[in-house]
Amino acid sequence: MSNVAATPYTGPLEFSLKDCEADLVDLAPGAMSHLRFEHDGLADALAEIAGSVPALGAEAGIPSKVHQRILDANAIIEKLAAHEGVLAKALEIVRESRAKKVHERENDIASIVDAVKSRARRGDDKALLNAFEKTLKYNAQVAEKAAKTRRKNAEAEKVATPTG
Repeated sequence: MSNVAATPYTGPLEFSLKDCEADLVDLAPGAMSHLRFEHDGLADALAEIAGSVPALGAEAGIPSKVHQRILDANAIIEKLAAHEGVLAKALEIVRESRAKKVHERENDIASIVDAVKSRARRGDDKALLNAFEKTLKYNAQVAEKAAKTRRKNAEAEKVATPTG
């Protein structure tokens, strides 16, 4: 069917975000561009906060609630990151599987077109071509677009090449 190598997927097929349910949100389109994000040095900053806030937090005016929110957020972020990795791989697998099936279907359509054209040529049967007119046209789109591009490029080359 396809000359593209593929191996069966053996990873997880069922996923649950139940352990993160209370923390899942759906932002409006474009809203992520307004959010802060992690920077280089986060691990060092978190280590410093872990050591300094318990000892000097009250003196610095840092509420213990803020420190606890950071600790809680770290645990949730780790869980979400783990889910994100698994889901990203699953999405990759679904996209690749779909692309391969589309490829195989397109090859099968091309086989049908080849068979119809071959039979019509040998038997001079125009009715056969008419019966598969939309399929023939569908299959020819890529070749027609390529020919159009070649003509356009050739014309552009003629204009760009000075004659003398």
